[in-house]
Amino acid sequence: KTTVDAMKLGLKDMKKEYKKVNLDEIEDLQDDMADMLEIANEVQETLGRTYGMPDDIDEADLEAELEALGDDLALDEDTSYLDEVPAPSDTIPGEQDSSGTKTQDGVQVDEFGLPVLARN
Repeated sequence: KTTVDAMKLGLKDMKKEYKKVNLDEIEDLQDDMADMLEIANEVQETLGRTYGMPDDIDEADLEAELEALGDDLALDEDTSYLDEVPAPSDTIPGEQDSSGTKTQDGVQVDEFGLPVLARN
């Protein structure tokens, strides 16, 4: 008996809630979602275009080319691009040093941190 009463109460509540549902609103929402998905697919298609690339590129060829580039880098003896960057000076641009002159890496600078030009 308790189960049947619960089912009747559930049915009554469901009917009451379904009366609040607007099917037209749901259909409009689904149409809007379909339109948005179509637009998203168009954007993806546009972004996925290849420019000047043939469509029949073999991925194995690309991998081999990438590996060859890596080999070229390994054989490169000029490693100056890996050198340490010199430590920054202790003077901040525009900061007063102990002598009262504004300096940046030993060069006199103005209040904006720009080098001061020599006056003739």
